[in-house]
Amino acid sequence: MAAIRGMLFLGQYQYDRYRANPTAIQMDKNYRDWIGIMPGLTFCFHDRIDWQRAWEYLERIQLTGHEATREGLAANETTGTYRRYLADFVQTLVGVTATELGNLSHFLTDRRLATGVNILELISTVHPNHDIAINSFQPEHGARLQVHQIVTERGICYALNAPLALLQGVNGTSGQVASGKGFPGWSPIECEFSQHECYMKLDMFRSTVSYTIHSPYEVSTSDQLFTHVEESDELVAVYSVLETVANERLKDLTVRQRKCYFYDEAYENLQLYSYNLCIMNCRARRALAVCQCRPHFYPFAEGPPCTVAGLHCLQQHPDWSSDADCKCLKSCTDVGYYVASLSKTQWYVVRTAEGGIPFTHKASLRWEILQPKTRLRRVLIFSYEDLLVSVGGAIALFFGKNGFYLSKIIEFLSIELGGWVRRKYIKRKERKRKRKHAIQLVAPK
Repeated sequence: MAAIRGMLFLGQYQYDRYRANPTAIQMDKNYRDWIGIMPGLTFCFHDRIDWQRAWEYLERIQLTGHEATREGLAANETTGTYRRYLADFVQTLVGVTATELGNLSHFLTDRRLATGVNILELISTVHPNHDIAINSFQPEHGARLQVHQIVTERGICYALNAPLALLQGVNGTSGQVASGKGFPGWSPIECEFSQHECYMKLDMFRSTVSYTIHSPYEVSTSDQLFTHVEESDELVAVYSVLETVANERLKDLTVRQRKCYFYDEAYENLQLYSYNLCIMNCRARRALAVCQCRPHFYPFAEGPPCTVAGLHCLQQHPDWSSDADCKCLKSCTDVGYYVASLSKTQWYVVRTAEGGIPFTHKASLRWEILQPKTRLRRVLIFSYEDLLVSVGGAIALFFGKNGFYLSKIIEFLSIELGGWVRRKYIKRKERKRKRKHAIQLVAPK
């Protein structure tokens, strides 16, 4: 009995180890053949309203007439005052972020503004076109150097080299569409350190922006630090890289065992995964629970989008944007970028008696990655095969027999027992058939 109890104790211990912690993170230093992954970029223009587009849109949805929305105005207010009222409405919605929803109570007295305006459609329609130019270490990248308009927790922004950011598309791109991996430039841009100076550059004409660098397998949130770029600034940023890769065998484990998700794994209503997507999906669920709607900057989440009244409801529950109870897991593969150096040059026009040299104001951002010398690797250190070996060793230790031979004996006895039961069943069935046949022969005609 003591041997049996000892064997069961060791077997249970090894099984618990396999279920709870079969992985480890190791440091890899064989860097000579590594290929760099260029970071994703999310940038937001500060000028977000084209007033001609704004008035055309408001006219199209029949909000420009004073009579159409006079319930939100005093009886003695003029049409000019009403236009300022609508302009304030547009500016407020364009400036809405996850952390600052603005003065929305001012518009609740007007039923059409409070409940009848599609916020995402409005802020994307009034957003102006900006002239930009993009280039990289390889001109052949071509179509992969496209920016995509997205809606973030900071409002309308643009994403470059960030495939998962297309889930935030203003045109309603969903996780179901993403499951086909049909996005242009699905794989992030890579660079061989031995052959190229790994950089990308973005020029913006007559514009000021804020930007953040992040993993191409991630999306940006309002929690991240954005850097401000003025109209005549030239920024050159150099980043060191810390990459985390994962052994393919980790996919054989459950999420509970490896404690991470691969980015192409489904999670709840999403067909793709990243830590920030999980956080934002959690915030959207909390908003849906307290106000029966999701903020417009979560187009990938379930539930009806919030109106102005819905956003005002969220203002009364400021804890909706907390991620304290989200319990999101890290990604199994990730790339972290850390500023190694940052230089900034400001260009000014010097006016002379002759008028100076005219030129177009341009903000320029250039980012480069350095070749890393180390990276992290998630590996499987205790596989299912190791579990079988451990259990076999426990059996051999306490019984003095090879676990493999014992398993063969059990297999032999099981097969013999199954054969004996089958033969008994066939004989019994045969006797019943003969008895039935004999009864039919002696039956009177």
